[in-house]
Amino acid sequence: MYERLAEKLKTTSALKWFPGHGAEENWIAEVEEELGFRLPPSYRWWLVHFGNAQLSGGNILAIAPPEHRDYYDGDLLYIHRLNKAEEWWVSRFPHRLDLFVPDSDELYFFDTSTRDKQGEFPIMCYDLMNDMIDQYASTFAEFLERLIDERS
Repeated sequence: MYERLAEKLKTTSALKWFPGHGAEENWIAEVEEELGFRLPPSYRWWLVHFGNAQLSGGNILAIAPPEHRDYYDGDLLYIHRLNKAEEWWVSRFPHRLDLFVPDSDELYFFDTSTRDKQGEFPIMCYDLMNDMIDQYASTFAEFLERLIDERS
C-alpha cells in the first residue's frame, strides 16, 4: 500500500531516520487510549516500520518506549500533554495534534476534527509568521512524500 513512499524513503537524503527504532504495537495502543482515538493508518504504518525521522532540523514526532515518554521531546504524546496543559492552547486548538515542528516559521499537525473513509486525518500547516492555517496533505503518507519532494 505504501510502496511508493517506501521507495522514496530509500533514496532521499532530506530525511534522516534510524532503522530498527519502530514503535511496538502496544506502545501505539497505549497512546491511542490516552488520546481517545485511533491514529491514522499511514501514520501507524510509519511508526511501526520507521518510527522516527529528522528533517530540516526538527523531528517528525514518534512514539517513544513508555519508560521514556515522560521526558522525550520527540514523542507525540509528550508534546500533546505539554500543549494540553496550556489553557489558551486548548481553547484555540481543540483538535490539533502536533506532528512536526521544524526549525522554521511553520509547524504541521493532524486536524483530529475530521477523518476520511480510510481513517486518515488531514495534516495542516500553521504559518506562524502570518498566523494562517492551511491544509498541507490529506494523509500522513502524502505529507511525508510532499516534505521529501520539497526538501530534496
